[in-house]
Amino acid sequence: LAYSEEVERAISEVFPSNDPLDSADFNTVEYINSLFPTEQSLSNIDDVIGRMRLKIRRLDGDIRDVVRGQTSVGHDGRQSLNEAQKAIVELFAKIHDIKEKAEMSERMVKEITRDIKQLDHAKRHLTTSITT
Repeated sequence: LAYSEEVERAISEVFPSNDPLDSADFNTVEYINSLFPTEQSLSNIDDVIGRMRLKIRRLDGDIRDVVRGQTSVGHDGRQSLNEAQKAIVELFAKIHDIKEKAEMSERMVKEITRDIKQLDHAKRHLTTSITT
C-alpha cells in the first residue's frame, strides 16, 4: 500500500514514530539484516520472535481499543441524534400549543372589542335619547 508524499507527511506529523516498520520506505531485507547482522546473531532468533510477538499483541490490543472506542462513539452519536429528534418533536408541540393559545387570545380580544363596540353604541343611543 503506497501513499503520496503529502499523505505520508501528514501521517508522520499526526503520528510521529521512530519504528522502522512505520517508515514509508521500509525494506524488509534491510530490517532483517539489521536484526541479524551475522550468522551467530541467529542464535538470538527466539528472543527476537518473542519481542515481535509482544509487539503484535500490543498492536492488537491498541486496535481492539480503537475499534471499541469507535463503536461507542457511533452508539453515542445515534443516541445524541435520537435525543435531538425528541427535542425537535417537543419543540414543535410547544410551538403548536403557543400558536393555539395565541389564536384563542386573538378570538377573545375580538369578542371583547365587539362587546365594547356594542356597549359604546348603546351608550351613544342612550345619551342621544336622554338629551332629546
